[in-house]
Amino acid sequence: MDAKDADPADEWPLPPVWMWECRDCVVLYKAMKRAPEIVDAARRELGPGVDCDPMDSILSTQIRLAEHIAARHPDDVPAVDEACATCVSDVGDARLPASLVLRHRARHLFVPPSIVGSW
Repeated sequence: MDAKDADPADEWPLPPVWMWECRDCVVLYKAMKRAPEIVDAARRELGPGVDCDPMDSILSTQIRLAEHIAARHPDDVPAVDEACATCVSDVGDARLPASLVLRHRARHLFVPPSIVGSW
C-alpha cells in the first residue's frame, strides 16, 4: 500500500494554529503523539503476554488533551460534525453532560475521523 491507497479517515489532522500558541496544548499534544511509539518500544522489548500500556496511555493522552481544550478553549471547539455518527447520536442530542460533548467534539481537532467516532 502507498500514500494514494490511504484512507482519508485514517489521516491525522494538522492541529489549528491556536493550539500551538498554548503551552499546555503543545505539551499534551506531544505526549499524545509519543504514546504509541513508547508503547510499541515496550512491546518489542518485553514481548507478548505483558500489558505494556496498563494505563491505556494511547487513549488517555487523547482524553487529557480533549479535556484541556474543552475546559480552556471551549470557544474553539468545533461544532457538531454531521458526518460523525457519534456527534449526531447521543453526543449530539445532549443526553450526555456538556463536558463530554465538548470533549468529543474537541477530538475532531487532532484525531483522525476513523478514531474520533469511536467515543
